[in-house]
Amino acid sequence: MLEDLRRILIIRMSSLGDIILTTPVLRLLRQYCPEAQIEFLVKTEYQDVLRAHPGVDRLWLLDTRQPLRHTLRQLRQTRYDLVLDLHRTLRSRLLYRGILSQRRRAYGKRTLRRALLVHLKWNTLRTKTPVPELYAAPLRQLGMTAPLAGTDMYVDAESREAVRKELAQAFAAPTERPLLAVAPGARWPTKRWPVERFAQVAQDLATRHDAGVVILGDTHDELMAAELCRRLSVPVLNRVGQLSLMQTAALLQRTHLLLSNDSGLMHMATALQVPVVAVFGPTVPEFGFYPFQAQAQVLSHPMPCRPCSTKGSHRCPRRHHDCMQRVSSAQVFAAAEAMWERAMP
Repeated sequence: MLEDLRRILIIRMSSLGDIILTTPVLRLLRQYCPEAQIEFLVKTEYQDVLRAHPGVDRLWLLDTRQPLRHTLRQLRQTRYDLVLDLHRTLRSRLLYRGILSQRRRAYGKRTLRRALLVHLKWNTLRTKTPVPELYAAPLRQLGMTAPLAGTDMYVDAESREAVRKELAQAFAAPTERPLLAVAPGARWPTKRWPVERFAQVAQDLATRHDAGVVILGDTHDELMAAELCRRLSVPVLNRVGQLSLMQTAALLQRTHLLLSNDSGLMHMATALQVPVVAVFGPTVPEFGFYPFQAQAQVLSHPMPCRPCSTKGSHRCPRRHHDCMQRVSSAQVFAAAEAMWERAMP
């Protein structure tokens, strides 16, 4: 059966972390179907995540400014042996049903079970299955039973060289200075640890190890980055909102450790084998989005109201935000210090 899979299309259009979590599936497919043409449909703004990935032979870019039928018309010019929907939204289902394919498979999103845990605190997700394993489940049914590897991301040589030159200029020193990355943002406000605590931990860690600090994020994080810079008295490079995803990956790859919230940059760091210390609040391990097979430490505070949402929200439903507020700077510093020491060459 597997030898018949000569042309495969994966649909996962967004977002950053979710796309990175599909990469173990790409390696599984390549392991079992080494000669297959593997194609991937992703939104244009996320193409850098997979642009240099050896497991992808062709990227299809979805421009959301154009009608969906435009993309579907292009995809229908090819008959696939397998279409794999790893997104499970209305848009992905329309494409999934409209594309010509011998076989179609979609991952189990567990929407109802997550909702039961959020709204009724009825936990039917006790196995805590990581999302990459959920993505791989449809392939298990086809006989692809090998264990999954971790996530990965590939950075092009041009971006690596540009970052090398920038760091040499920004942190001029007789010897190469270790770098601490800080990503203070997250898509939803309830998933953001207080920026002043990020600053305190970054200041203490950088001072202790004579490190520079690199601040990363998108344009939505610019105010937090500015506040972080204002509070730091160590060498800082603020590149928030100024880099492409590929350039961000190249810069992150040069760092020793990332401090972050539950965000796409957390998953990017683990894909680049950069150690991570992350603070989680409204979400829980049962949802499957914790760092996958990575050198990572997740800090959270147990609360009876957790989880209050599946992805985060604009404000705390209880108006106290204790799930994040009760994670102290001392806890995060201790975890980061231990992780830093383990990561030393």
